Amino acid sequence: MRMALCFLGLVWPILWAGCGKKPSSGSSGALDAVKRTDDLPAEPEERFKITYVRAAQAFSRNDLENAIKFLDLAEQAKPGQANTVNLRGAIYTRQRDWPKAQAAFEEALKLQPDLPMAQFNLGEVLFLNNKYKEARERFQIFINSQPKNDLGLYKIYLCDLLGQDKAKADNFLASLQPNPSSPIYYFSKAAEAFAKGDKEAAMEFVGSAYRIYPPDANATFADSLVEKGYLTGEQAEKIPEQDGKTKTSELQTLLPQTQKEEGKKSGSLPSTPSNP
Repeated sequence: MRMALCFLGLVWPILWAGCGKKPSSGSSGALDAVKRTDDLPAEPEERFKITYVRAAQAFSRNDLENAIKFLDLAEQAKPGQANTVNLRGAIYTRQRDWPKAQAAFEEALKLQPDLPMAQFNLGEVLFLNNKYKEARERFQIFINSQPKNDLGLYKIYLCDLLGQDKAKADNFLASLQPNPSSPIYYFSKAAEAFAKGDKEAAMEFVGSAYRIYPPDANATFADSLVEKGYLTGEQAEKIPEQDGKTKTSELQTLLPQTQKEEGKKSGSLPSTPSNP
């Protein structure tokens, strides 16, 4: 189970933590190198940058022990940084320590009120704890700074759907069309079907998404359905084509053509970035 968390600020936009991407399996020598502490510079700013990045790398590998070790070193080198507090909140979230996670993200926003990744992460913690109204407010603030981020729009929709604001949920769903760049349409339709108890229709939409889009693009959307108990982790993996089902080539013809003009594309939503 992977949660969509955004934590890197120094090297923004490098990575969304937990957005469905599995850690790369580098050589053991390379892995040992990023765990070292004997090669750290004495100069505080450089020491902060290196330890922060190593903490983030450890977190992306789900190596929370080393993530905390390097995060402590980063905070010692340069205290009071919103990015490090945000990353600590991401670690608490992965540990499912909700009070500490929420407190960390709130502290990060006190240090830097315009930090969009902390707004998203705070919204995610509230969402995971079924506080849909409060979560929606945080996701909306995030969207105000990232207006074309499909994952943020999807989270707002889920808050409306699960928070029983039917009018807003229906209006958003009516505005969606299949998009060759993003699976938001299919997962939004799946969420609606799951909420209505129509699991067969929901799984058709999920299956369509996995037959059209790459697994990483789908994982960030499927995670919310896993967290809410609609999908299992196994079901959120790539769904193979089945006999009698629409084939990939046929499904792709259902998507609108991306119209191109000289030197530019038409204004469809961009894909949800794995690194906003």
